[in-house]
Amino acid sequence: MKRNAFTMIELIFAIVIIAIVVISLPLMMKTNEDAMEANVVQEALFASSAKMMQILSYPWDQHSVDSSNPNTYGKVVDIPLGNTAYVRKDANGTSDLLSSYRVGHILEDNHRRFHDVSLADANTIGTLGSVTPPTALNNANITNAPFDNPATSQTGYKNNYKMDVSVGYISDTPSSTFIFPNTGETTTPTNIKLLTVTIKDSSGNPLTLLRSYSSNIGEFDFAKRRF
Repeated sequence: MKRNAFTMIELIFAIVIIAIVVISLPLMMKTNEDAMEANVVQEALFASSAKMMQILSYPWDQHSVDSSNPNTYGKVVDIPLGNTAYVRKDANGTSDLLSSYRVGHILEDNHRRFHDVSLADANTIGTLGSVTPPTALNNANITNAPFDNPATSQTGYKNNYKMDVSVGYISDTPSSTFIFPNTGETTTPTNIKLLTVTIKDSSGNPLTLLRSYSSNIGEFDFAKRRF
C-alpha cells in the first residue's frame, strides 16, 4: 500500500516559513507606516519652505518702497526710538537727521540707503497685522489657514495641511554673539524681524517649523546701460 504524507523535516520547514511570515508582517507594516509618516513630514517641509520663500519676497515694511513711486527699489525705513547704532549718520558716523545714510552705507546713488527725509513715509514704520494677500512682511501673519489657498485648499498636496505664519520683531542690539534660534519675539519695532512658518496636519498637530530672519537693510538698484 502506498501512502502520501509529509515527512517530519517538511513539516518543520513549513512551520518555520509560516513563523517567518507571521513575524515579518508587523515589521513590514511598521516600515510602511514609517515611510508614509516620513513622506507626510517631507511634504510639509516642502510646503513650509515654499511659503517661507514666498513671504520673504515681500518688502520688509509697507513703507520700504516709496508709495508715490512704487517702481523704485526698497529703502531702509526709520525705526522710532530704535537703536542709535542704526540711525541716520553722516560720513563721519555722527547722527544727522537729514542724512540718507548710516554707518556701513556707501555714499553713492543706487546703493542701500534711507528714504529721503522729504518723503511722507520716511519716518513711519508699518504696524504688524494680517492682510490678504500680504503686501509686506508686516502683514503676512496667518493663523490656522488651509495650505495654500483657502479656495483650493491642499491642491497639489497629498494631505490636508493647516498653516500658521508669525512675523514679529527681535532684539537688534549689536552683539558679537548671535543666539539661534532667537525667539524673543516682540511687537516693539526693531531692525530685525523673525518669520516663523508652521505646517500642521488636519488635527492641528505641528509637522514642521521653519524660522528665518529679515533685516531692515533696504535694497540696491542695478546699474543700467543707457543711451
